[in-house]
Amino acid sequence: MCNTCLEIHNKWPPHVNHRVVRIEDVREGRVVLEKEVYCQEHKADKQKHLCTDVCITCKKFICMRCRLLSHANQGHTVQNTEEYNASTEIQIVSLQSRGEAKATTIKNHVTCIKKQKERVTDHIAVKKAEINKTYQESLKKLDERKAALENQLDAQKVKLCKTFDEMNDVDGRLISSIESASALASNSMKAPLEGDIIVIRDTLSGELKNVLDRDDPEKKLGTELADHAEQLIFTPNNQYNQLNIGEVRFKTCELECDVELSKKGHMNGMAATNDGRMAVGYSKKGIDIFSADGQLQKTVLKDVVIDDVGYLSDGRYVDTDPLTLYTREYVKLDLTFDTLSKDEGGTRSLTVDSNDLIYVGYWKAKKIQVFSPDGGKVIREIPCDGYIPHQITSYNDVLIIRYGNTAMIIDKDGIVKHKVEKSGLTAYAAVTQNNSILIAWVNHDDGLVSIDEYTSELKHVQTLISDHKIEKSERSWYVLREFRSGEIAFCTPDRLYIFKLTITPCSP
Repeated sequence: MCNTCLEIHNKWPPHVNHRVVRIEDVREGRVVLEKEVYCQEHKADKQKHLCTDVCITCKKFICMRCRLLSHANQGHTVQNTEEYNASTEIQIVSLQSRGEAKATTIKNHVTCIKKQKERVTDHIAVKKAEINKTYQESLKKLDERKAALENQLDAQKVKLCKTFDEMNDVDGRLISSIESASALASNSMKAPLEGDIIVIRDTLSGELKNVLDRDDPEKKLGTELADHAEQLIFTPNNQYNQLNIGEVRFKTCELECDVELSKKGHMNGMAATNDGRMAVGYSKKGIDIFSADGQLQKTVLKDVVIDDVGYLSDGRYVDTDPLTLYTREYVKLDLTFDTLSKDEGGTRSLTVDSNDLIYVGYWKAKKIQVFSPDGGKVIREIPCDGYIPHQITSYNDVLIIRYGNTAMIIDKDGIVKHKVEKSGLTAYAAVTQNNSILIAWVNHDDGLVSIDEYTSELKHVQTLISDHKIEKSERSWYVLREFRSGEIAFCTPDRLYIFKLTITPCSP
């Protein structure tokens, strides 16, 4: 429009809110013409009502008619488009300003996090360096300690091997003397009988006889020397806060005492008591309680025939035939166990595991039954295919079985996992406090016993007792057990032998 029309346009009251722009501004994009929006509330009257206002309350774009009829008279907050845009722009600008400030704060926080992360990684790196330094120093000390222990062993090896070499030298010189004297005596026979030949022959024969009359070397000396070497043990250090691998020591086992049993020839079973003593039961009734130094402390159950001996963790006592439970004071409890009869099961063996389950082995039936200490029916049965449970010993979650000259480990299904045997010797097993296995190998005819230590897989560790002479008994029945204090008890039908373990330092 021209300027005259513009002046007239602006004078009309309805045009107060109109905005007039230049065509050049529209063409050049400095002004964007808003699209006309018509109110959707009045489609029915087929008239176009331009939306010029915004109801802030309803958040709707409305026309003048709606403003007057439906919003203003309802107390709604209504603004025209320019007012709304202006106020909204102010709000958005304010939010943008806050957003920029917030973004700056967050960026500063990101920078702070990065720096703190660097602090953490740097600190950890320093601590790792300190740990590595300490580790290297500790490793050096451990290497030094390891070398010292190996030097001790090497020194013992040199010392022992030197003794063997000296034995070899003595034997070698003796062999040379025999061969030389024999050769000279033989050569003298080639000379004619003249001159001093008779004297020479007599002299050479005498020298050969003197050599041959020397004592034969004792095989036992070499065996004893090897036994002494096997007494060398390594004791690991269980205090892991110390830089000490352990100690090399000599572990020897010597007879502490030898006690004649009160009912000689009638020992049936033996077991360690919970108070550190040893109980020996007799087929001629009664149980003798011995201390670790072989002193008879008391006799209990004097009127009861004892087949085997076992103790529960709470001190209650178990006998096998019939299977009976007694209190710590050896008072019979009113419990019954559904065991096999003597005719059906035959001779019985007994052991108690760490859970106080009672195992009864049957020689004739070739099976093992497991009972609860509460009595009643059998919990489960373990078949003994191919062997007889002459003696049974609980060991962790398996059993050690003695069958003739064989000691074997079976699982809870009766399957043999490991075994060891020695021809001509019978085996009697026990479990130690440190969870190793001891086996006494008995030569009944010669009255000799050797006690060896084994691993959980029945691998030989060392010989503790070698061919110790024992009083020969008419019955070939023996029991091996360990006192809680570590002494080893070996019981024959007639006598109780107590061996004491001694550990001494290994000199450099």
